[in-house]
Amino acid sequence: MNRDEVLQEIHQIAKEFAASSGRAVNENSSNFLEAYGFTSLDALEFLLLLEERFGVTFEDEDLTEDTLTSEDRLADYVVERLA
Repeated sequence: MNRDEVLQEIHQIAKEFAASSGRAVNENSSNFLEAYGFTSLDALEFLLLLEERFGVTFEDEDLTEDTLTSEDRLADYVVERLA
C-alpha cells in the first residue's frame, strides 16, 4: 500500500468515525484531530481503528502532538511500519 492510499484510507476511517459519533467535519482546520472534532478519547479510539485496519502498532513514545495532529505524519508513520 503506498502513501497516497494510506492517506486516503486514514481520511475515510476518520470520516466514518466522526459520522458515527455525530461530529461535523471542519475541513478548514489545520489540526487533523480538530478537523474531525475528535476529543482525546476519540483520538485513542481512532488510533485503535488505524492499528486494526493497517496491522500496525502505535508505540507510546511515537504518540506525539506532531504525529497526532497531522494526517501527513500519520500516513508517514503507517507507511514506515508497513515497510
